[in-house]
Amino acid sequence: MLEETGTILFADDEKTVRTYVGRILRSEGFEILEAVDGADALRQLQERAAPVDLLLTDIRMPRMDGVSLARTVTEMYPGTPVVYISGFPFSLEQEQTRDPLKACAFVAKPFDRKALLAAVQKCLSAPRQAA
Repeated sequence: MLEETGTILFADDEKTVRTYVGRILRSEGFEILEAVDGADALRQLQERAAPVDLLLTDIRMPRMDGVSLARTVTEMYPGTPVVYISGFPFSLEQEQTRDPLKACAFVAKPFDRKALLAAVQKCLSAPRQAA
């Protein structure tokens, strides 16, 4: 089990990835809000009307991509750490230049349980910006 648990908003347009990641994180004690894309994730967050402990998002999705989702979520709830996942190249360093406190980690697809949990734990244990 990880040292910290909480609620993770997870957005990915691939059902198999949502199932895989959801299973891993739930087995570690996390509550998972699963979204099919960025727009769905944003809708769920607005309906929840409370922050989540972590945003885990695919980068390329229809309707609203992960970077746009992350920017919107962190405007609503400053200090929300973001873990990006993608099967495509992504420059975490470039995104960290824009907002170093929010772009916490990048995990390349395909990934295994260990890589995912390491990124989640790193971001949850990092110091957070005050809201």
